[in-house]
Amino acid sequence: MYASILFFITVFVAIFSILNPVGAVPILVSMTEGYTRNERNSVIRKSIMVAGGMLFGFTILGIYIFQGLGISIADFQVAGGILVFKVAFDMMQGKTSNTKLTATEQEESLQKDSIGVVPLGTPLLAGPGSITTAIIYFNLKSVSISDRLLVFLAIAAVLVVSLVILIYAVRIFEKIGKTGSLILSRIMGLLIAAVGVSFIAEGVSTLFPILG
Repeated sequence: MYASILFFITVFVAIFSILNPVGAVPILVSMTEGYTRNERNSVIRKSIMVAGGMLFGFTILGIYIFQGLGISIADFQVAGGILVFKVAFDMMQGKTSNTKLTATEQEESLQKDSIGVVPLGTPLLAGPGSITTAIIYFNLKSVSISDRLLVFLAIAAVLVVSLVILIYAVRIFEKIGKTGSLILSRIMGLLIAAVGVSFIAEGVSTLFPILG
């Protein structure tokens, strides 16, 4: 029981940190300036639904995609760990990782109806880093069926917490400002960096047992 709770907390913290809804607060506020509360909430709900679809979809189908491409989970752990560490490094530098948001996507976000899909839903929330993290935890060789259910539960919990944070984005931004948001993002970046290193270490030890 204790191990399951610890696993759930680990997965929740990892996915929440890399999804980083707090870091998305100033971006949401700036992109929805002039929106009514209902319009902003509609955008937020759409972004959470898109992020949830991406996370759950790739978590379930990820292993089959790997099998079709001849990629082992250990290969993906190493590559994914490097990607996660890159996202973490960008967050610790106080900037949005270009693996999450590109100039083209920022330009597309000017369409009011599309903001919830791009860039908020993906790649800002459900970006390569968060998708990679969910896939790896779901397919760890040590996880049981109940652990996989806990991964789904952790993803759902992250999405619910993110929904609440984004709904109160304006109030949060008024309290912490952009500086506070950057500080929290840097702290989360440090946690994510540790997750990335652990992915790489486990993947390398599986690929090269002699190093273990």
